[in-house]
Amino acid sequence: MGELSKLPNIGKTVEEQLNQVGINTADELKSIGAKEAWLKGKKYPISGWLKYKNKNRK
Repeated sequence: MGELSKLPNIGKTVEEQLNQVGINTADELKSIGAKEAWLKGKKYPISGWLKYKNKNRK
């Protein structure tokens, strides 16, 4: 378990997905922002990102 999965609402799977797009630390995530991190994940298809977005759409 790395640094990111210690943050609220980020488990092992999301941490791995963030790592795959080059976000490895809490500071990197904070500097890029949640929206940009999601867009980065969308640019490089990662299983689960779009499914999660659609599931939580209001």
